[in-house]
Order: sequence, then structure tokens, then C-alpha cells
Amino acid sequence: MTAVSRSEAFLRWGLLSTARINRLVIPSIHAAERAELVGVASRSQERAEACAAEWDIPRAYGSYQSLLDDPGVDVIYISLPNSLHAEWAVRAAAAGKHVLCEKPLAVNAAACDEIIAAGEAAGVVVIEAVMYLYHPLLDRVRKLVQDGAVGRVNLVRGSLSFFLDRPDDVRWKPELGGGALWDVGSYPVSFIRWIAGEPDEAFGWQTLSKSGVDETFGGLLRYRSGVLGVFDCGFRTQWRSEAQVFGLS
Repeated sequence: MTAVSRSEAFLRWGLLSTARINRLVIPSIHAAERAELVGVASRSQERAEACAAEWDIPRAYGSYQSLLDDPGVDVIYISLPNSLHAEWAVRAAAAGKHVLCEKPLAVNAAACDEIIAAGEAAGVVVIEAVMYLYHPLLDRVRKLVQDGAVGRVNLVRGSLSFFLDRPDDVRWKPELGGGALWDVGSYPVSFIRWIAGEPDEAFGWQTLSKSGVDETFGGLLRYRSGVLGVFDCGFRTQWRSEAQVFGLS
């Protein structure tokens, strides 16, 4: 048996920001056998130190760049507002760090291309944190569909919405990449693409909030094969999380 060193067996993680969503990620990193959470960064040293103390994280950084400059960090988890994902994913890759970036990876295709190029140039892995696609249940669903469990697929539907009642939430701010499509709409869109592949045409309609971001969004993905993908999302209805695949035998 070949011996495996600690550096080969472990990934040392750093959190880029102290966002609320970190609370869902930190326990998993702590529990993983081959991972270690070693640092957290904020724009404020005090905020970083408070987060580090709360979650038993050894190091706190008063700037994002100082985390990237630490050679003792292998992977960066980016939970910044959407508008900052691309900039810091590129910076992290350039610093030789692997990247797990919250969805959406970026807010336009050009920025996604920059991230991909940066990751390839540095030889690091960059992954968008669309977590449910990595669940064994989804693999099973797709295999069932591919094996003909519903017949020939002709319609895929997806919905995700909740009532957002925090007026200062970053999701309401257009300058930070807010809006329902970027936040919750990415899930049903990714599900449709997971099942049916890349569409040939895409259409969408939105209802805008007072701040100018989409508070409700509905869309249609059309395939030359005849498959239709229908989705909706929003911040102004009750909690809904649904996905369906229909077919003809």
C-alpha cells in the first residue's frame, strides 16, 4: 500500500466572506474526513475574528486578498454577492487555489469564460455550488429518464420560490447581481438542462421589484427535439420547490 501524506489527503479550506450561507457549509467541512477549515476572510478584521471564534476556525483575515495570499489554503469557498463572484473566482484561481463558488458562477457569459480560462491557466478546479446536482438522487432520476422510465421526454418543469421579507437583503440590489432568476431561478433552469441538455431557444418574462430586480420570473426553454422546459421562480410567493419530467410511451 502506498502511503498518503497529509498534504495529499487533505484539502485546507478558506471562506471568502462571512455570509449567512456559510452556516450551511461549515459543518460539512468540519465533518469531512479529508478536509480542514483553516481560515475565514472578511472586509473587517473584527468580523472575521468573530466568525472564526464562533466556528472554531484557526485563522481570520481582514481582507479577501490576504486569504488568497496564504500558502496554507488549498480551496476557497466564495459566498460573496453575485456581482463579485467572477472577480474573486479569477483572483483565487490565479493564486493557485481551487474554487467552490456559490451560484450563479457569474452574471454573464463573458465572465464565465474568464473564470474558465483562469482555472485552466492555473491548473485548478473551479466548481459552481449547485449542490443538489451532486446528490445521488439526481443521478438516479436522470438514469431512470435516460432508460425510458417516463417514455420519450416531451416536457420538463421546475419551480422554486419563497417570500423574501428582508428589505435590505442583497437579493434586492441590482448592483450586487440581485433578482429571482440569479438566486432561485438557477435551480429549475439547471434541472431542465440536467435532464434535457442545452436548449436551442430560451424565452423569459419578468415582473420587476421597486429596486429594479426581477421579483418574479417565468421562462421557456425550447428544444428542436420537441422537448419544452418550463420554469418559474420568485421572491413573492410561498415556498415552492418542485420538479417534474413528463414523457410519452
